[in-house]
Amino acid sequence: MSISCADIPHLPGLGTIRLRAGFQGANRIVRWPYIAENESITPWVSGGELVFVTGINLPRNEADLCRLVEEGHQQHIAGIVVLTGEQYIREIPASVLELANHLQFPLFEQPYELKMVLVTETISNAIVQDNLMGQSVKLFLSKLINGFAETPELIHLRARQLGLSDQRPYAVLAVRMVMPASSHPDEQALLLQQRHHLEQQLTDLIKRRHIDWPVLVHEQDLLTLWPSDDHRSATLYEEISDAFLRLQQHSNIALYAGVSDLQDALGQLSVAVEQARQSVQFALQHQHQRLFFYDQLGIARLFAAIPQRQMLSEFCQQQLGALCFCRDPQSLQLKETLTQYLNLFGNQQQAAEALGIHRNTLVYRLKRIEADTGLSLKDPFTRLNLQNALLIEQILFQHHSIDHQTPHSTGTPTP
Repeated sequence: MSISCADIPHLPGLGTIRLRAGFQGANRIVRWPYIAENESITPWVSGGELVFVTGINLPRNEADLCRLVEEGHQQHIAGIVVLTGEQYIREIPASVLELANHLQFPLFEQPYELKMVLVTETISNAIVQDNLMGQSVKLFLSKLINGFAETPELIHLRARQLGLSDQRPYAVLAVRMVMPASSHPDEQALLLQQRHHLEQQLTDLIKRRHIDWPVLVHEQDLLTLWPSDDHRSATLYEEISDAFLRLQQHSNIALYAGVSDLQDALGQLSVAVEQARQSVQFALQHQHQRLFFYDQLGIARLFAAIPQRQMLSEFCQQQLGALCFCRDPQSLQLKETLTQYLNLFGNQQQAAEALGIHRNTLVYRLKRIEADTGLSLKDPFTRLNLQNALLIEQILFQHHSIDHQTPHSTGTPTP
């Protein structure tokens, strides 16, 4: 899967290209080769490029090379290849190597004698061939996610043909990047770049852990299979929690993740994906914890398994009243307030602090909630029912992909 920086010197005919610095970043995925002929590369790259610097048309001194390394790191390119020889760039200065090591940014050296046409053709062909194989793998997995019916024997055979090992139990990890809505072209491009960067980070992470499964894009989520050596949940918790923490450290945008139960066969992939995505939705509702495992959902698993959606919808309407299924800002604010209040066992001071509001504001909102629902928050059974109703509402929104409701709409979600 995927051509990484570490693979470049091992491609046919490219053995004289040496990785000189940034060894810790060698798992970065190479999306395409690009020859830099301009002073700045920022306007010409979008992330994942392996940038070649020749010095032929534009002389590059030590300061220029340092700036290029910093620029490449900021733009999330795969790495830089500096061509060295007697005529143009004689050698890579020690300060440039030191900077690349500090940034964990792959920096290669290529002799001028090695023809660029051979280098770019070899890398491009390897990427195209890998993409073709990768598309076959992703198509195969996408069919399984969408419930493609096939016998376990044929699924196993197809997996083996594609070079996939399906002998170990696995969980599905779903990661969602919550990005603010934007209509400005520059901001949209930046958000897409950040999404690509997250996908590359997740790919790098699983590759370092010797996981052969690809990263899939499924609606709002990035998905990957996470094999386990046994069925012990504690080991899986530790591995994925550590991996998600690393993803968060490299992201400037809020990330949420969910993990399915362990499955024994690829035929259960659609079930595992649904479990992982339900867990992500749960994490979005409880933003104090951004990673949820499916077995942590408790009673939500029972609600999600109930086929009579109409019955669940009616329960929500009975409990939430005028707030039910409303997505206008005021209703969402009141439901967030109610969620925090219930999660903190009715402690008004802690709820106000969690929401970042004055306690008097919280009291005012709770009175509004009582008026809209027609219920008293002093009753413990009422609080339990309201907490379940909020949870069921989120499950119904997820199952029916409802994101936009007209203000004060209390209609039943429709598929």
